[in-house]
Amino acid sequence: MSRLIRFPLGWLLAAASVAATPSNKVQTKDTSSAPEACVVTAEDYAVYSAVLIDRGKPEDPEERWDEKPDLIVFEATDSQKDGTSNMWGFRSNSRQRPADDTVKNFNSRQKSSCDLKPQLDAAISYRLLSSEEKDKFFKKKGPGGWGNFYKKYPKSSGYWSLSPVGYNAQGTEALVYVGHHCGGLCGTGHLVLLAKENERWVVKNRVMLWIS
Repeated sequence: MSRLIRFPLGWLLAAASVAATPSNKVQTKDTSSAPEACVVTAEDYAVYSAVLIDRGKPEDPEERWDEKPDLIVFEATDSQKDGTSNMWGFRSNSRQRPADDTVKNFNSRQKSSCDLKPQLDAAISYRLLSSEEKDKFFKKKGPGGWGNFYKKYPKSSGYWSLSPVGYNAQGTEALVYVGHHCGGLCGTGHLVLLAKENERWVVKNRVMLWIS
């Protein structure tokens, strides 16, 4: 004969509460440190256009590469750069440097890479180099990458990369990083300072960060 086992009511209520509680808490993704979505504005494209039209200015004429008319621009912005530099005035007749809030804004925008669209000034003849095409040339180490690049783009001076742009609070000053990649031992990286004059961005100064 089976015996009926009686449990106190309090025990039964406690057991029901445990059964209704999930054994594992739902894990929520922490987005507090996630970078903001990168958006390239019309003002950014105006800054990029001014830099590319006046590339080499001021006082860096070797960066112009006038004999190589095909301009190749990498489609993804070059982020993770630091706009802080004490070298303003190096290889330049000007010691003009960006304001602190311009540098701060520049650094804050280097958290993610943006995809560029063909929205540069119509006066510039250029081609965007996709990440996939770049990987085909340079993913494997060796001299063949640049050789194959120049076989396809014989009238180019390599390719140029641009960073997200930083601005001062008034929107009258801009700071951007420009990388020029032209060979295994050929290339430079510059911070370029621009000012907005008569509704037009003008290159005011640049500082070299690296050269190879």
